[in-house]
Amino acid sequence: MENVKIILASASPRRQQMLSWIIPEFESHSADIDETPFPGELPQPYCQRMALTKTIHCSDAVPEGGFVIGSDTTVTIDNQILGKPADENHALEMLKLLNGKEHTVYTAVAIGNRKNGKLRIQQSICETVVRFRDMGYDEIRDYVESGDPMGKAGAYAIQNHEFHPVETFRGCYASVVGFPLCHVGNILHRFGYDTFPQIRSACMAGTKIYCNYMPLININQVEINGLQGESK
Repeated sequence: MENVKIILASASPRRQQMLSWIIPEFESHSADIDETPFPGELPQPYCQRMALTKTIHCSDAVPEGGFVIGSDTTVTIDNQILGKPADENHALEMLKLLNGKEHTVYTAVAIGNRKNGKLRIQQSICETVVRFRDMGYDEIRDYVESGDPMGKAGAYAIQNHEFHPVETFRGCYASVVGFPLCHVGNILHRFGYDTFPQIRSACMAGTKIYCNYMPLININQVEINGLQGESK
């Protein structure tokens, strides 16, 4: 499947960089959607809904045979959804809440393929448990003032080696950064698109993190204006 148009439904520089490790040519389209959780909505279904909504939002630009890739990262603790901080005070509150504790990071992927005028979408979600190290208030404040927490779910970046917020994690490092490439590759493989290098090797080369994480990836399939939803 050569010369296939691929659209990343994200303006995130992190996701753009990570997708470039396995797919050299693609377009990035900003998915400007309402990210407000529904009343009582739990973190995992919220994350999946966001990724699916982004994919559908950018799907009009996908030609026959093309792909659109949507993704969303949701940080949660005690079933509380921690989105992107609204301002520095909000970021400070989030980091104080996470300080020294375990929390969960979900990253959902939804990839749509347009075929015969219909958009067939396959989805999956990655779950990683993260523990923050204990940090002093001044250290947290300095990190917030650096500006790095802004625009990031949970107000932190696991890849920030200067601040180094994460003590340990169980699961996928790339997912916490914002893009679980193993899930992306698995879905594209199911669509018959395999013109990328070995996912695990490409991810380790890009993140500089050794990975021995071999997830069981469950993929859910739906079709817009067509097939009934089907769990795989």
